[in-house]
Amino acid sequence: MSEERVPPSRRRSTRVPYADRAYDELLLQMIGGRREPGDRLNIGALSREMGLSATPIREALARLEPTGFVLRHPLRGYEVAPLLSPSEIVQLMDARLLFEPSFAGEATTKADPEFLGRLLATIETMERAGELADPETLKASWVADESFHTLISAQTGNPFTHRAFAALGSQLQRFRLSGRAGRTHALEAAAEHRGIYDAIAGGDEEAAVRLMRAHIEEARRRTLTDERAASAGTAEPPAR
Repeated sequence: MSEERVPPSRRRSTRVPYADRAYDELLLQMIGGRREPGDRLNIGALSREMGLSATPIREALARLEPTGFVLRHPLRGYEVAPLLSPSEIVQLMDARLLFEPSFAGEATTKADPEFLGRLLATIETMERAGELADPETLKASWVADESFHTLISAQTGNPFTHRAFAALGSQLQRFRLSGRAGRTHALEAAAEHRGIYDAIAGGDEEAAVRLMRAHIEEARRRTLTDERAASAGTAEPPAR
């Protein structure tokens, strides 16, 4: 049922789910390559295509903007953002290296069972994803990967550094490149996450710092490899 056919008395309670639906659908389309960099994202056209009113579409696009996945131009609206360039990938990883090794070290002194359980769940999700590179699997891998790093950042208990880390933007663009390169890297990253998890759970601050640094360096290498494959057009397209 389109939103227009939902009784007005129910629209207030269902507004957020409609925005979630639009967000998820657009996300999968961009991960899967259905919407290319530079494509215009016209709210009216998307509204008709998804059978939704303009409000949830607008909300979904606003939520996608901080990820760096879409760009908003004054008076022109939204468009699909370009892929990260090699220099931007390097800069992003350099910025992450300023924060994340120290976050992992701090987390070893502040770990509790609830935190460790949530951290482990993200690793298990990535392990289940395996090497599949379809949009749905890439999305699940991204959410788990993002959660792993965000949980560690939040566990430090410092809201200022956590907000600064969050301001770097989402890691989703890496998965966008992975999808175009026909791979997910979920198992490689999950193995690295397990090493970091074991160090944090064991209270080994030095190992946690070292392993997080090595993990980000490997993420840089993998992302640059995917960027080259995507740019050269040598990879198989992700499953739709």
